[in-house]
Amino acid sequence: MDKNAKISLSRRPLLAAAVVMTAATGLAVANAQPALASSHRPCTVVKHSNTDGVVKVGTGTATLGADGLKVATAPSKNDDKVSWRANFRPVAANTVNELSYETVKLDQAGAGVNDAALPAYHIYVKTPAGEGTLVFEPYWYLGQIGLPGNPQRGLRTEWNVLQGKLWTPSTTITGLAKTAGGAPEKTFAQVVADNPRMTVTGIGFGLGTYNPGTTAIIDDQRFATRTSCTDHQWSTGFRGGVFWPGWLR
Repeated sequence: MDKNAKISLSRRPLLAAAVVMTAATGLAVANAQPALASSHRPCTVVKHSNTDGVVKVGTGTATLGADGLKVATAPSKNDDKVSWRANFRPVAANTVNELSYETVKLDQAGAGVNDAALPAYHIYVKTPAGEGTLVFEPYWYLGQIGLPGNPQRGLRTEWNVLQGKLWTPSTTITGLAKTAGGAPEKTFAQVVADNPRMTVTGIGFGLGTYNPGTTAIIDDQRFATRTSCTDHQWSTGFRGGVFWPGWLR
């Protein structure tokens, strides 16, 4: 665990169909992870055609592809880390009604590989006590909903962060104790209830330290309030002015 433009009409309907297909496929697999669709309401799409802003530590890598951003850490390299953050004007946390993202775990089991690891969703907040971070990790979420085992490899899954519980590496969030990687204690709604003056100042992801040998795609990181919605997408297809995700070709 971690230590430390309007929506594309060609993409989103197909994505929604793919999520439904994933859910149906998952019924036949003993430890299949859930396909958790968000609202899919129209969002402003922020198109990332490069890896600008992605921070790499140690031998961690970030490679852009047609179907998202591939992040990786080397086997047995606990210090490797890959992360990204987008800041925005603070919004009241009690207006947030969508937090989601998509991942695909691509690595293979073997020596020095963390079978549980996937990029975590980071929510950057501010309370009267100062700035802080809330972290969602798919591995913990699976256990919470009664699906034992690690995230399934090769399965593109959309995670509804609002349904999962969060942990924090910060000391500024009432009701959550600082930890180095879980176990998560409360949902976002519960954290907001404990921190009624909390604002959200940014979102991001992190494939953190002590997640060696992990390779994963991350894409479609969404953040929405009652009045606005933003969807961060990564693809080499944006460079040519036409986007068609590789996994749907």
